[in-house]
Amino acid sequence: MSDKKGLASLAGAPDQSMFKLLGQVRAMSSSRDREQMTLRLVTAMRDVLGASGVTLYAVSASPSGPVGAIVAVATQSGEHVANEDEEHPPVALHDDSFLDTAIRSRDGVAEENDEGNYRLALAMGDPGNPHALLVATSNAAPEPRVRDAFLHVAHFYQNQLDLLDYAELDTLTHLLNRKTFDENFDRFIASVGRSQQANPERRQEDAADRPSWLGVIDIDKFKRINDTFGHLFGDEVLLRVAELMKHSFRQRDKLFRFGGEEFVVLLRNTSETDARAIFERFREAVETHEFPQVGQVTASAGYTRINPSLPPAEMLGHADEALYFSKENGRNQVNCYEDLVDRGLIEGPKQTDNNTELQADIDALFD
Repeated sequence: MSDKKGLASLAGAPDQSMFKLLGQVRAMSSSRDREQMTLRLVTAMRDVLGASGVTLYAVSASPSGPVGAIVAVATQSGEHVANEDEEHPPVALHDDSFLDTAIRSRDGVAEENDEGNYRLALAMGDPGNPHALLVATSNAAPEPRVRDAFLHVAHFYQNQLDLLDYAELDTLTHLLNRKTFDENFDRFIASVGRSQQANPERRQEDAADRPSWLGVIDIDKFKRINDTFGHLFGDEVLLRVAELMKHSFRQRDKLFRFGGEEFVVLLRNTSETDARAIFERFREAVETHEFPQVGQVTASAGYTRINPSLPPAEMLGHADEALYFSKENGRNQVNCYEDLVDRGLIEGPKQTDNNTELQADIDALFD
């Protein structure tokens, strides 16, 4: 009788975790979904370290120093992308000497606290100015080979993101590019629909109080900027507007450049009042920014509520109508489609053909 066994059954406990790790790495390498890749990363780190918790932070600058916003968490009870229904206050990384040291280290840091717990942290990006920070907590010190695996998988994740960036980001502004919009918008709409169905008791309340939004932004009189100052300064305006977008919108919001001076924003789970305040914050940031050679530049925006029951092209059309109203009524302003309809300033929704090709509709709106 044959006594052959599979590789996994021959491995000891530590090697079992390595097999799990390889499975997560394989899944990570075949995914083009950033959220899924992020979940694979924190799950892999939890499994290989036997950690009680693993957290991935997005790191950004603030007047008081670097801050971390929670992106994903894995614990022994499960893993999830940061809860979009709750606001996670940013973590001031300088306030924790361990995290402060971690963001300046190239190869990660580890420590044991007074309770006998261990923390392991690795910054991703340039030392001192990383874009992400991975932190794991365990009740036992990891073996050297396990710690090495932690570092290698984190670097592998970063390399995968770099490949996605090359394919999905606009080469000038480093915002998401137009070709990624269809997939992202479909996924975004599906996510909104799932969140409304997940808690039936709260569905109506959440849909009314914390909807999601689609916004369209256009730089005012951009052709005149190009014609007057040249494309070099026009590109500088685009770069700076993109940076102002990154600082004005939230880390979890999706920002796209559609080409030329046109941008699209997806805002998740925020009230109409807060959505307007976010768009106004961006508009004011552009208006008060001093652009090299050009001087003052302004931008107009229109936005609409995302309704999963409507065709994507119809929602794009609503946001574009609100933008058109902003442009035709003085520019340098923000308007909400639903508010304009309620006030009788534009006509209500028109009947549209269903199942039309989304890309064709987008081209008609923006070209």
